[in-house]
Amino acid sequence: MPAQQQAVDVSRHSMKLFLTLMLLYLLSGTVLAQKKFQLTNDSDTVFWYQYKSDYSKKFHLDFIENDTNDHSFRFWSVGLVIKVIDNANKSSGEIVRFVEAYPNDNNKTIFVKRYPISSTNAAQIRHLIDSLQIEGLPSDKNIKGWQQGVDGITYFTEYKKGVQYSFKNYWTPTSQDTLKEAIQFQHFVSTLNKILDLENNTKKFQADIPFDSWSYPGSSSAVLRVKPKLKKKNGG
Repeated sequence: MPAQQQAVDVSRHSMKLFLTLMLLYLLSGTVLAQKKFQLTNDSDTVFWYQYKSDYSKKFHLDFIENDTNDHSFRFWSVGLVIKVIDNANKSSGEIVRFVEAYPNDNNKTIFVKRYPISSTNAAQIRHLIDSLQIEGLPSDKNIKGWQQGVDGITYFTEYKKGVQYSFKNYWTPTSQDTLKEAIQFQHFVSTLNKILDLENNTKKFQADIPFDSWSYPGSSSAVLRVKPKLKKKNGG
């Protein structure tokens, strides 16, 4: 092949490569622009993040990755999400409870209920988060000595502040003996329960569940409602 033709072919190949790289660059920029957030370096998205995303879709819980609030924080437990929002130094929030009918049929019937959090309680929770430095606590796999197991409970925390988004998880802090970070996180969970009176909130929610039996997402067990026996007529 003549040298001139070879040069033309090389030039065409280089141009195609250049255009391909430019297209990939532009597409990656578009994807990042659509995300509107930057993942923090200490986030742990290897495994549980996908579960969180699936729950968000299935139970219509939204994605705080897309929030435009000044500061959003969300705590996850079994069938429970607690969200606190801060805008212009004003706090608000909500409790979200969710279950699915058991046994699950093909339609996978779900029940979701939301409870507003007063501004006073939301401000208390924000103070609790900050005082215990929960948003700065490493995910459990990055804490030396934090054990993992099959049973137990895994909590999630996520927050978005500006364009920064963080996601972390913690397996059963009560099973970590005297580990400082586990005690710190369990204190957060316990105090959160007290501020929001979650014990009574659970009772209210369960009274409203329209199913005779249900399961909590992420739990291997189901709850069967025990119906009171109807009294027979004529005193029988």
